[in-house]
Amino acid sequence: MNAGPPVSDRERTQFSIEGMSCAACAARIESALKDLPGVEAAYVNFATASSLVRHTSQLDASAIVQIVTQLGYQVHDNADKQSIQESHEAALKRRATPALLIAAFAMITMFIQFPASRWILASLSTFSVWWAGWSFHRSARVQIAQRALAMDTLVSLGTIAAWGWSMVVLISDANQNLHFGGATSIIGFVLLGKWWEARAMRASGDSLRALANMAPKWANLRDGTAISAQDLVVGMEFIVAPGERVATDGEVIEGLSSVDASQSTGESTPIEVAPGSEVAGGALNGDGALVVKVTAVGEDTELARVARLVEEAQATQAPIQRLADKVAAKFVPFVLGVAFGTFVIRWLLGHGINDALIAAVAVLVVSCPCAFGLATPLAVLVGTGRAAELGVVVAGAHVLDSSRAVDTVVFDKTGTITDGRPSIIEANVPSNQEVLFSLAGTLESRSGHPLSRAFDSFRDVDAEVKNFISHPGKGITGLVNEIEFRVGKAELFDKVPPELVLANSEGTLIYLGRGATAEGVVLVGDQIRPTSAEAIQLLRNLKLHVILLSGDRHSIAQQVGQVIGIEDVVAEVLPEEKQTHISTLQSEGRCVAMVGDGVNDTPALAAADLGIALQSGTDVARNVADITVMTDDPRAVADGIALSRRTLTTVKTNLAWAFSYNLVALPLALTGTLSPTQAAVAMALSSFLVVINSMRLRKFSSLHNPVP
Repeated sequence: MNAGPPVSDRERTQFSIEGMSCAACAARIESALKDLPGVEAAYVNFATASSLVRHTSQLDASAIVQIVTQLGYQVHDNADKQSIQESHEAALKRRATPALLIAAFAMITMFIQFPASRWILASLSTFSVWWAGWSFHRSARVQIAQRALAMDTLVSLGTIAAWGWSMVVLISDANQNLHFGGATSIIGFVLLGKWWEARAMRASGDSLRALANMAPKWANLRDGTAISAQDLVVGMEFIVAPGERVATDGEVIEGLSSVDASQSTGESTPIEVAPGSEVAGGALNGDGALVVKVTAVGEDTELARVARLVEEAQATQAPIQRLADKVAAKFVPFVLGVAFGTFVIRWLLGHGINDALIAAVAVLVVSCPCAFGLATPLAVLVGTGRAAELGVVVAGAHVLDSSRAVDTVVFDKTGTITDGRPSIIEANVPSNQEVLFSLAGTLESRSGHPLSRAFDSFRDVDAEVKNFISHPGKGITGLVNEIEFRVGKAELFDKVPPELVLANSEGTLIYLGRGATAEGVVLVGDQIRPTSAEAIQLLRNLKLHVILLSGDRHSIAQQVGQVIGIEDVVAEVLPEEKQTHISTLQSEGRCVAMVGDGVNDTPALAAADLGIALQSGTDVARNVADITVMTDDPRAVADGIALSRRTLTTVKTNLAWAFSYNLVALPLALTGTLSPTQAAVAMALSSFLVVINSMRLRKFSSLHNPVP
């Protein structure tokens, strides 16, 4: 049982569920979990065979497991999902193969009769119905006992009715048609459809498993000792040879190289690293040798965090799926009523018991809501898995609806459009420059603002910082070795001497001072990312309006906007004003996506309809975002929105097909036009089409790096 760490008094419990046959099963389990005292949210996903429950710490996970077990399902640790899926797929194949062979033999006997063929078929049909199809009967018994009918009930009743009536006819030697072929075909083709589903779900999880297992199993410590990656602890130092993958997250302390993180983050260009650079586990080292100091291990690594986020997203439900689940839960009792009505009406109209029974069986089989139940969760499963491969982590299935509706994208400037690596371009410090820069570097080390990195090289690691205060939109203050110091805009100081001017104006002015009077000014510049202009064009190709929102001066923001092609530029805004601007756009009827990376962007990210954070951003920014881009390339924002839209389109196509299939097939079964065998084939094909349509999402190509 995997229970996440408590968040205040809340916890998350995630586990795998074995035995669900359709979306109605998932809806029934989810409803029971939500009724448990202490459960705040529960999601049960039929496609991933998993559950995510958020609850108070007072509710023990064993109570959650007990509820699921009482409903007739098996609960497994979430870490066992792969083995469960593989075992389930193998079992379905093992049962489907003889069932399909028997169904083929039954079809042959429809045209070729030989002595004892009826009795041979009866024996084979008995084996197929009661061995290959035993899982349906077992589930149906539990469902009927709990008055919670699902797909297995339809399959079980249909096959038992066809097989039982045929046995009565055979034993009584009545001159009527036998329907062993219908019973065996139902079992065979339903198992075939479920086997297709299981293969698709396992294949969709391959990308996530590959991501989680990307880091190597062994690492070489600095002294040459080989150690299991699981035994690494924070603070250890290990060597990454040229061409090797980084064992776990760490900081480079020696060496120069480039690392390729394309398989884990989607970053297409190798990143140059040097002492002080951070590297993630699983990244592929280039030509240089590196010595890396461990900063995170196990579940705390970036790869583990991404895998966990993707898995949680796949466990949640899109709003459109909730509607589908409600329909599926009501559909089975409705079908049973229609099937019974079909039998009674056709019998009263003089069609005979044999004809009436076969029409009722066809109704039961053709109406199995397999395709309807798979339509949404399988598409979400494949779409979120493909997004992870492209370096885009989606926080939940609800993001699909938000991405579809977004018509405006607002970009923060620093760290998103620009590279977030500022440097001091010019300085005017009349006296004590070395002292002031040291004080500034030490105080800025406490700040999470991207511009603070311009002072990194001046930091005094031995200095003591007290009373640190961040003044959003203005700067920071504090005591450095008991010296009051301020770093920020002119508004942070009571007095700015007139001689503190700079000739260059293309950058951000930052004033420094010991106390209320500024003693110096520096100009900090930030380079525009080389891919920013292309990112804006890709978003425009998606018919999105783009706005640049910045706390910088108008002249700087306008210049950046001109370079990258954004005409709508809003500058000199405080963090709370960014949130207000987002709210204003929403009040005008716009659906807004906000792209940011810093602490100061957090209110706007939370207020937006769709929050998008870059990997280079702060933890708090990523925690509130709906989408996290695992690179610093803003072009991936367009990939995330486009793939989310494509996934939702696939969901709608699946649902439209599933609904149309039932709309056409059910009347044919009611009128006796569709035999049970044909109904079984049609039902299996409907699931197959949904699977194939969903799997097409795996071929989605990055907008800026399309695969031919």
